[in-house]
Amino acid sequence: METLLKLGYPEPNPLQKQALEQDYLGAGNCVVSAPTASGKTLLALKAIAENEGKSVYVVPLRALATEKKKEFKEALEPFGLTVGLATGELDSSSEHLREYDVVVSTSEKLDSLFRHKAPWLKDVSLAVIDEVHLMGDGRRGATLEMVATKLLDNGVRVLALSATIPNDKDFADWLGARLVKSDYRPTPLEIGVCDGEELEFASHSEKISGGRERALLKKALQENGGKGQALVFVSSRRNAESLAKQLSSTTEKFLTEPEKEACEALAENALNALGHPTGQCRALADCMRNGAAFHHAGLVAKQRDAIERGFKELRCLKAIVCTTTLAMGLDYPASWVLVRDLKRFNGAFAEFIPALEAAQIVGRAGRPRYDDRGVGVLCCTPHEKNEVKERYLSGELEDVYSQLSSRPLLRGHCLGLIAAGHCRDYDEIYSFFEKTFFAHQYGDARQLFSQVDGVVGELKEYDFVREKRGLVATPVGKRVSELYIDPLTAASFISFIQKNNHKKPFDYLMELANATESRPLVRAAKNEQKELWEECYSLLEEPDLHDPELLDKYKSAKLLNAWINEATEQQIMDSFGLPPGVVHTRARNSEWLAYSLQEMAFALNRTRENAEAKRLTRRIKYGVKDELLELCSIRGIGRVRARYLWRAGVKTGEEYRALSEEKRKAAISGKSI
Repeated sequence: METLLKLGYPEPNPLQKQALEQDYLGAGNCVVSAPTASGKTLLALKAIAENEGKSVYVVPLRALATEKKKEFKEALEPFGLTVGLATGELDSSSEHLREYDVVVSTSEKLDSLFRHKAPWLKDVSLAVIDEVHLMGDGRRGATLEMVATKLLDNGVRVLALSATIPNDKDFADWLGARLVKSDYRPTPLEIGVCDGEELEFASHSEKISGGRERALLKKALQENGGKGQALVFVSSRRNAESLAKQLSSTTEKFLTEPEKEACEALAENALNALGHPTGQCRALADCMRNGAAFHHAGLVAKQRDAIERGFKELRCLKAIVCTTTLAMGLDYPASWVLVRDLKRFNGAFAEFIPALEAAQIVGRAGRPRYDDRGVGVLCCTPHEKNEVKERYLSGELEDVYSQLSSRPLLRGHCLGLIAAGHCRDYDEIYSFFEKTFFAHQYGDARQLFSQVDGVVGELKEYDFVREKRGLVATPVGKRVSELYIDPLTAASFISFIQKNNHKKPFDYLMELANATESRPLVRAAKNEQKELWEECYSLLEEPDLHDPELLDKYKSAKLLNAWINEATEQQIMDSFGLPPGVVHTRARNSEWLAYSLQEMAFALNRTRENAEAKRLTRRIKYGVKDELLELCSIRGIGRVRARYLWRAGVKTGEEYRALSEEKRKAAISGKSI
């Protein structure tokens, strides 16, 4: 109880009482399975505060890691504990993290640290794995499972935090852990179904008129004496933007004068987040002035920060319309949560989202300090209503299944195990996989062994692994593992580097687009394919005409070429249909691939290719032509300001430093000096 008092919680809630009664911090591991906002994080903080060694806190996303680091730093200060953040570049052992008592990390970064054999990992005695149910996620699940298995293999005590899932006992049995299971929520949750004419709850129904979304939003904002807030989930970026614009006329009516002023300031931040505002920037700012916002992967960090501050801290933003794919990365409790689109396009057709995902989304409804209840509304058409009720209200949530059997994922993970010396022969690899959640769930790992054999054979073929009194990684294989790229990508890079032809700059961009990590590619529309074919023939020396993705790869390389030749975000949006946030994410990913290509060239002692890739890495980082690289290395000077300086005749760092403060300000604003 003394620890809870120090953490600022004199009285534990029902979940926390249950956990304490079950001695969740006793010897061994523990799984806590409970709804969103039930107080699981406080149990993690108590465990960390009372742990005698180093602790790691594993989260699925970088944005959540930053948020948790800030929260934990404040909460653990009274205990004299320091908190560090491990989300940076993957090609580093991050030695500075040895100084911290607590490290908050994404699962990818922690896996990378295992591959780099970071010495401080041996000091870790407690690992808290947040959102452990995300082991069932197709993109991130396998890495999370590998990290958890490595922690277990190292004898680290594990506290796993999970949403309410049907097979939480499977996780507890796998971890050899006690299970603390609760359905406690600080605010009761009501879930209704709305078909456009009627909003139906278990206890009552209400007629809806005046447009479904507007009518539901109005009800949401009337909660808590007119101070309610709503999250609305839709299936696409376009839907998010158009609905936010529609709903802003409703949110505007609920703003007080001080809130209008706060919204205006936030709107200005969102508008000027880029050097040159795009149409999307202006649309977002217009919505925010009226107390609404859209939120999707196309926004840049400054815009996301402004929205978060307006919704969580200032509470002047009354509604956020966001994509369902972004639900995992949003920690925004709201009075009401509306799921406007229960179906999502899977590449071939629209299908209903899983019941577990829908439960996670509506579970955000109800702000513990502000609302007496939370309301989740599932929207549908009248003919879908019965199916929606059966699927999401009466039906069972799906079990979470291991995602470890994917061969492309196993390639990198097997190389990582061998390169780090974790597994030194086939038997040790088999033994490791027998400890995974996959093996526990399916009874054994033998069906994985043939996959493992094939993958190790592939790694030997690439000369990343050799059989020499067991399995050992070659120097190049070790480097591939440290770089955290798919061995297939690395093999392609090596083949590209070793070709003794004259490589043009665009050839390097095509090689980056060819990497598995560049998926999804920028799609070539049917009406532009003829033109793209002609460009391919004229620009590429040996286009692979049998590659069904050739045009998509070419268009992806063309996008990157526009970025490094200083096309503005609006020009890129007009030409490629991609918003700034997506472009920046692609640029960061391509920068990492270019750096990996540079490192492969260095490992192979190919000086020319190393120099070309090094220059390309920097150009992608800053989004500029060669001539601006020196100016962009100056702190606070980005692609727009660097071009302004160049036009003003300032072409080097030395020339910039020689300017007076007044002339610097004029030059970086595009004024003549």
